[in-house]
Amino acid sequence: MSLFGSLFTGVSALSAQSQSMGMISNNIANVNTVGYKRNVASFSDLVTQETRSTAYAPGGVRASTQTTINQQGILQQTSSSTDAAVSGEGFFVVKRGTTGTQETLYTRAGSFSEDARGFLRNTNGFYLYGWRLDDNGNLPPGNADVSTLEPVDVAFLNGITAPTSAAEVTLNLNANQTTGGTTPHFSRAITVYDSLGGPQQLYLEFTKTASNTWDMNVLDAPGGTSLIGGATSIDFDPTTGGVDTTGPFAAPLAYDATTGQLTVTTGGINWGNGSDPAQTIAVDISNVSQFAADYSVAFVDQNGAELGLRTGVSIDREGYVVASFSNGLTRNLYKLPVATFTNPNGLEGRSGNVYIQTQDSGDYNLREAGTSGAGLISPSSLESSNVDLADEFSRMIITQRAYSAGTKVITTSDQMLQELLQLR
Repeated sequence: MSLFGSLFTGVSALSAQSQSMGMISNNIANVNTVGYKRNVASFSDLVTQETRSTAYAPGGVRASTQTTINQQGILQQTSSSTDAAVSGEGFFVVKRGTTGTQETLYTRAGSFSEDARGFLRNTNGFYLYGWRLDDNGNLPPGNADVSTLEPVDVAFLNGITAPTSAAEVTLNLNANQTTGGTTPHFSRAITVYDSLGGPQQLYLEFTKTASNTWDMNVLDAPGGTSLIGGATSIDFDPTTGGVDTTGPFAAPLAYDATTGQLTVTTGGINWGNGSDPAQTIAVDISNVSQFAADYSVAFVDQNGAELGLRTGVSIDREGYVVASFSNGLTRNLYKLPVATFTNPNGLEGRSGNVYIQTQDSGDYNLREAGTSGAGLISPSSLESSNVDLADEFSRMIITQRAYSAGTKVITTSDQMLQELLQLR
């Protein structure tokens, strides 16, 4: 029994070492695979139970796969703005397609790029999923479930406009100006943008009515319609030369004691081109001054922008998918969740360097990057495989020697059996 048992033990050694060599060869083959996690052979003995303590029955050995999914690979910078890597715990959520019922998969391979339809997918063909943000940049409700995720589509928004909602002027009015006359004493045009992205002109007109007192009006054209219901009186402090904010002010003038800003809010504006007439613009005049000097304008600033076409897409450190436009604006389109597991080594691998959830891994948790133990997202980076070639070659030598030793056990046992059979 012991000789035959030794043969079987030798065979089990060959089988276990063969599996170990298979893992080593697969690790070496994937040394340059983005996000690949190496596998290591874990050996355990097989004991043959024997009731008699005076006789020994050899057992065997078996090899099982020990994963290293939780071990971080080195992050390497890339030139692609849509490449991303998870620095720390967690995985990107991907699927094989964008429509229908799709199996939810998880990956560390963040080599994403835009396909012909505008979806982001990695080099293995898996589509990236994320939370689509609303107009205010908020996440969808119930965002802890994967059903709230959508395929990241960066082509649905090819252009963007931003209507002007606020403007600020810094200028000086000449305190030596005499009163009277039928025309404004000073006027200034401000370029603003309507809801369709068209540039329009607002006109600020100032007329001195008394010492340290001026009327201000906001018009849609020179000599046109007042957008604030008529001229509004403004007083200036004779000591500081600035706007006298002691008030009180009648609408549309409003003073904010916290910010120190005096604003005048225009009403509905009909530009005559089909844009939204409900557009309102708050003009900050807190920096208007009155000194005995020439009229001068330091600066005029306003928000808003004309139509801008999409010029690029990037993923930032917080996981936002950001679209950039030719008018200088940016828009957060999606936010990428980081899926974490209690035991990431319990995930089951699939072809394409992706994993599925199993009973051993525990249920997924969708978290925002950098919160509740989830890793940060490193933009324009890729995670290298965690394969160490020096370690693999060392283990290859050990495996080879162990395999050779196993063959020696088999040949020696065979020789002993031949000698046994030759007994007469």
